[in-house]
Amino acid sequence: MSFCTAINCMDGRAQEPVLGYLKKRFGVRYVDTITEPGPNRILATGEPPDRAASILERCDLSVRKHGSRGIAVVGHHDCAGNPADGVAQAEHLRQAVARLRRHYPDLEVIALWLDESFRVHEPGGERWNPGGVP
Repeated sequence: MSFCTAINCMDGRAQEPVLGYLKKRFGVRYVDTITEPGPNRILATGEPPDRAASILERCDLSVRKHGSRGIAVVGHHDCAGNPADGVAQAEHLRQAVARLRRHYPDLEVIALWLDESFRVHEPGGERWNPGGVP
C-alpha cells in the first residue's frame, strides 16, 4: 500500500480537492489526513503548543506505520481558523514547511494553497499567488 500525508484545514471544502491532488502528486493510493482549523498557522507559530504537538504526533504515526511518501501542509482562502490574508498565509505555509522538513529531512514536504474556488496550487506552479503578491 502507498500513502502520503495531508495536514489540512478541517474545512470540508478543502478535503476532496487536496485528496485528489495528492494521490496524483505523490503517486499513492491513500492519503492520511490530519485536520485542524488553520494548520499552517499552528505549525508556523507553534501555538497553541498542544495542538502543534498533536499534529506532529499524528504525522509521525502516518510516517512510521504507513510509510508516508510525502507530506503536504495546506492553507486556503477564507479560512476561519487562520483568517490572515493570503500574504500572511503564504508565510505561514513557508514556515510550516520549514518546520516539517526539519522534523522529516528524508521526506518530500510541500505546501499547497487553495484559492477562492478551492482549486489546488503548489508554490512555483500556475496561480501560486496568495494575496496577489507578484
